[in-house]
Order: sequence, then C-alpha cells, then structure tokens
Amino acid sequence: MGTATVVKPLDGAKGYLRWKESMLLRLHTAGVAYVLSDDPPPPPAAAGVKEDCEAAATARRKWARDDAVCRGHILAALSDRIFPDYVRHGTARAAWEAVARTYDVHAYRVARRMFYDLTFDDGAPLLEQIAHAEALNAAMRFTLSDGDLADTLCQILPQTWPCRPSRAREPAARPCTTSGTSPGSWRRIAFPEKIRSSMASECRGCGEPRHHGCNCMG
Repeated sequence: MGTATVVKPLDGAKGYLRWKESMLLRLHTAGVAYVLSDDPPPPPAAAGVKEDCEAAATARRKWARDDAVCRGHILAALSDRIFPDYVRHGTARAAWEAVARTYDVHAYRVARRMFYDLTFDDGAPLLEQIAHAEALNAAMRFTLSDGDLADTLCQILPQTWPCRPSRAREPAARPCTTSGTSPGSWRRIAFPEKIRSSMASECRGCGEPRHHGCNCMG
C-alpha cells in the first residue's frame, strides 16, 4: 500500500499553489482525480439490454463513490477557518472549483507583483534566480515573450556581474532567419540559455564549474 501524501490544510491564498499540487498528487494516487474533469456516466437506457443496464448502473455507482471520496479528501484538507465555506458543495468538482475561484484568481496577480519586484542577489546562485524569474513569468496571466523576458533580466542584472551584457560592446549577433527580427533580439532571446551554458565552464576565480565569478566563494 502506497504512503498517503501529506497535505498541509489550506488556510488562505499564500499556500494555495503547493496545496493544489499536493492535492492533485493525493487524488491521483487514490485514483479519484478523474471526477474533477469527467462527467458521471449516463443512466441506463430504459429499454436497453439487461447486461448493458447493469454495467451502466455499476459505472454510476463507482463514479458516485469516487466522487464522494474525492470530495472528502478536498474538504479534509481545508482548515477549520475556511471549511464551512465549501462544505455546502455536493460534488468534488463543485468544491474544487469553488476553492479555485477564491484563490486561483489571485495567483497571477501575486506572480506579476513578485516578478516586477524581482532583483538579483550577488550571494545567491544565478541559475536559481533565473529559474525563479522564468517561473514567475509563466504564472502571470499575460506572459512575456522569450525575448522580452531575457531583455528584462538583462536590465536588472547587477552592474558588477561580468555576465551582464554591455550596450557599449554588443556581441556579434546570430544571423537573422525570421522576417522582422532584429539581430539584437537574438542576444536577448538566448540570454538565459547563454548564462546556463557559461555556468558549465570553469570559474576564472577558483577553476571550479557550476558557478559564476560573482558567486565564487573560493
């Protein structure tokens, strides 16, 4: 028997994303997550074949049981403070969507605010900070294109970092293959990947790989 996924009870918008993903893992593990998207089986036909009617009735009973189990899991993972607001929903899908209407609507706003407040920290791993920026961008309702994202990251890199692109010394651009794409945009689009590639090379300070000179502890 598999170990049940431990889910911290949801008590507000702050922990919603982790709660949502943990709940989906639990519901898939229990084999009942399908009721969140699938409609219940149709009732048996009045003049149908006996075997078909019995199969349809069995399928409906199974769906009803799985829906009750799924609903129970969702409600059990809500804090005492918000539990009364959702217990009135009679199906798992209704309860799930009601919680999402309350908390999912704020997720993209939080991500947008965090993205535009983003700063790079000299003491933190560079790749982690890039991944964080990309995740925040993906969570926003209106995401930046690869080019705009890379350009934004270029602008907020600390001036002291050697990997910060210099406007005075623009690197050679990759040949343009798309109509209307300026040569400089190739640098911006490839910038996060260029940083990742540079991290595979040795640090000039200590000779070790997987970090940049501005993060060197040697």
